[in-house]
Amino acid sequence: MAAPQHPSGPEQVLCQEKFADALRTAIARRDLTLDRIRARLAARGVEISIATLSYWQQGRSRPERPNSLRALRELEDILDLPPDTLFEFLEPPRPRGRRTTGGRLSMETFYGSDSPIRAVLGDLAEPNPDVAVLATTETCFVDARRSLRRVSTTQVLRGTGEGCDRFVTVHGVDEGDVMPSHVVVRGGRLGALKRDDTSGYASAEIEFGRVLDRNETTVVEYEWVMGGSAVPSRGHERRIRDSTDNYLLRVCFDHVTLPARCYAHHRPRVTTPVQQRRRVPVDPAGQAHLYLSKCDPGVYGISWDWE
Repeated sequence: MAAPQHPSGPEQVLCQEKFADALRTAIARRDLTLDRIRARLAARGVEISIATLSYWQQGRSRPERPNSLRALRELEDILDLPPDTLFEFLEPPRPRGRRTTGGRLSMETFYGSDSPIRAVLGDLAEPNPDVAVLATTETCFVDARRSLRRVSTTQVLRGTGEGCDRFVTVHGVDEGDVMPSHVVVRGGRLGALKRDDTSGYASAEIEFGRVLDRNETTVVEYEWVMGGSAVPSRGHERRIRDSTDNYLLRVCFDHVTLPARCYAHHRPRVTTPVQQRRRVPVDPAGQAHLYLSKCDPGVYGISWDWE
């Protein structure tokens, strides 16, 4: 009987949605036992027990400690996978101990001293100085032609100073994406609207209709509406300068055209590269999501590949 034929490329692994499934598929593809894998890791100076390897591929635990992450790097080579193939499936490390937050970062620290966002903020050095964001829920709608058409946002805000009666929100587009055509506001009234096609930024002022007392909360709802784009959309991210209680990002794809895979990512500042990236599944309803129960300042988003 002929030996079973396994695909030579990593496609079987890449199409998985969870780390355990990807690891199990990669091991089966190479037709290796856990004992042989343990021995090969040991030959490279990394000691990992068979029980640990078994737990990983069952989804009962995941690599987190430095030695485990080193083992995972060696595993990618042993299993003939491109670098970072398995790392992409890892969720962020579980928080341990007391959480520390960075408060609010200044515009210059977060965006850089020469950010093009200034084109729509003008002389407004620090937007929303008397407002804290407590929670944000954001939903992106991608149509059958692969265009991001709407970004709907609900935010819980708290007044932190005196005389707070409005909130400024900014939307930026990547090269090739379409600028918003208009903004729909449901929680409040739309005030000044600025748009700069050169910089790729637009800002909207949302008026609460009343003045918030210190520590009083309000809810605003607004939606950026975009036209169709000739270039497929490939991601969305939110730039968060405050320590926020929670953040939920959902991306809803038209069931006619679903992406090949999605990734959640994070970077500490607008000017820094991505430091954390992991696979996120697309559920049967055509949705991918990112949820953070505690959110420190940084850039958080979801990107996707169509092929």
